[in-house]
Amino acid sequence: MNTRTAPWQRLQLPAAAVVWLVTASVLLGFQTETRLITMTILLAGCAVLFFSVADRTAFFLYILFTLVTVFYFLYLAFAEGWSPGEQAAGIGLHFLFLLHLFALYSLAKYVFSYRKENAALKERVEELREFISEQGVLTKREFEKQATLVLSAMARHEESGYFLKADLSELRRSARKQAVLASSAAIYGTLRKQYDLVGQWDGTTLVVVLQHVGEEGFAVVEGRLQEAMARQLEPDALERIRWETRRIDGQRSIGELLVIA
Repeated sequence: MNTRTAPWQRLQLPAAAVVWLVTASVLLGFQTETRLITMTILLAGCAVLFFSVADRTAFFLYILFTLVTVFYFLYLAFAEGWSPGEQAAGIGLHFLFLLHLFALYSLAKYVFSYRKENAALKERVEELREFISEQGVLTKREFEKQATLVLSAMARHEESGYFLKADLSELRRSARKQAVLASSAAIYGTLRKQYDLVGQWDGTTLVVVLQHVGEEGFAVVEGRLQEAMARQLEPDALERIRWETRRIDGQRSIGELLVIA
């Protein structure tokens, strides 16, 4: 089903562009010198308006312009007493205008969808750049994937470890993003790259899995984390971070560890 519709979907945008340009040329070509400037301004204004608004607003404008022009042509026909030939010409002209508007709406819809998709992609690229490329912190999906493998291996070998969760939701909203970046850099720079995992669970929560660590080893790691965090954050922000810790003892999923007593 998808393979049959894909070629037509790829042709919709260029087809709409061709129809839009052709109908605009025909509409302008039928105008007299006195009405040419008015029609040009009208078509240009419609294009600017459609491309400046959202998809739903563009559709509303298309319906509105359709109704307005229908009543306008009816008014002209009755007021000026159009002959059958003039009525046929008016119907043809109105059809071309509606076709032009529909092509314009189709183009505006595609432009809006591409603009929205481009904004989402930019946001996603920025997120990946900040939390993976620069800080080495895994996204939620990748952290869950790798943590499941690590926890399963630890459970098979009866190895101990620790799970940490840092909640930064109580920080000021204006400083929260920068604090998350600074905290992730401090945590990632302190832990062992080949064993431990650091991830961003959501916009305000960082999670850590420490492998092959006992109580004494965890005390050392905890001290280093506090020192690294103190170098990156202001004392007030550091006090607002809520830390939760749980010993890993046979758990095989992050879901089990997140239910911290």
